[in-house]
Amino acid sequence: MSRALPRHLIPGFDIMERLGRGGAAGVFRAYREVDGLEVALKVMNIGALDPEFRPEERFRRESEMLWRVSHPVLPVMYGYGVTDHQYAWLALELVHGEPLGSFAEHPAIELIHIFIRLSEALAEVAQEGIVHRDVSPDNILVTERFRRLAPKLIDFGVAKDLFASAAGGGLTQSGSFLGKFAYASPEQIVGLPPGQTLDFRSDVYSLGITMYELLSGRKAVQGEGMAAIVDAHVKGNIPPLVLAPERGGPAPRLSALVSRMTARHREERPASWEEVIAELWMCRAELAPLSETLARKGLPRRAAETPPSPKDHGPQAEARESAPPAPVPAAALSGGAGPGVDLIRREVVLGRAVLAFGVIAFLASLAFAVHVVVRAPRPAPPPTPLPAAAPR
Repeated sequence: MSRALPRHLIPGFDIMERLGRGGAAGVFRAYREVDGLEVALKVMNIGALDPEFRPEERFRRESEMLWRVSHPVLPVMYGYGVTDHQYAWLALELVHGEPLGSFAEHPAIELIHIFIRLSEALAEVAQEGIVHRDVSPDNILVTERFRRLAPKLIDFGVAKDLFASAAGGGLTQSGSFLGKFAYASPEQIVGLPPGQTLDFRSDVYSLGITMYELLSGRKAVQGEGMAAIVDAHVKGNIPPLVLAPERGGPAPRLSALVSRMTARHREERPASWEEVIAELWMCRAELAPLSETLARKGLPRRAAETPPSPKDHGPQAEARESAPPAPVPAAALSGGAGPGVDLIRREVVLGRAVLAFGVIAFLASLAFAVHVVVRAPRPAPPPTPLPAAAPR
């Protein structure tokens, strides 16, 4: 595909600039002419590709898979089609973010939030019978929303539709590899025995490799040349994750989870994305204990939660323990104990006012009801029947 495309090559879109390239397709920033929406336009010249690769069907499969899944971590798809000149196009949400690899120096607690969101999105993908097959830092863009890091998982170009494959419509050719060797699962590289197929556990492995790289600051699989990288995957030569203290370590639970996710045999990996998500939440608690959470919120810790320091021993410590408690400051007794007490006092006053208003309203309603009952007119007595005339 040429480096630049005519601005109006795709009907209904105004192409502005190239954003990147993946495989046989190019990604461009464009505007939808009907409403001016800025989109990421993925364009592939399927007429110039080998027909045995079945490029049009692959592009259609990618579009249909994106239609089926919906999650905030996945890009929104606005439409797709094929022009008369054999250009297949796909209009997606334009994500203004940085690759996940740019955030390798961030604290582990922030990265755990990203991994949880990615696992939730991949769980939705797996429920639709889809294996992404290309989970890697380059395919995860991170933006900042509401002062939190928000990931976007992109590029379903090599995703596998298990439902279509089960129906006899598989597109992967025998002996072919799709994805990135550095993050691919062993079964994705060397294949599976007859009768078995790739499943979500391949994406679990790739996310585990990605987590290892982001948390440790080094590649999980290292080696000179493609053969060494493949050999490390196949033999399971991935060292244990060691989280540095300045990143929040040691974190044994997190290290154990990454080891399970990157296990050589997929039967040894977590049995579901829900299990991965639950473990990540536990790892988050491991990285942010209650005492640190209270400290971040500016709340005092209880004395029982504060461990004694090594210097808190000897005669001075005994003197402190035997000393009488410090008197309560007069400012606290007179109402000047700080903003927290003032806030509580205002809430108590407001609560009492609301309670008093409710009592008054209830009494007024009761008095009105009694008044209505008392002043209500009594029904007139029935007329007295006249005595019957005596017979003559």
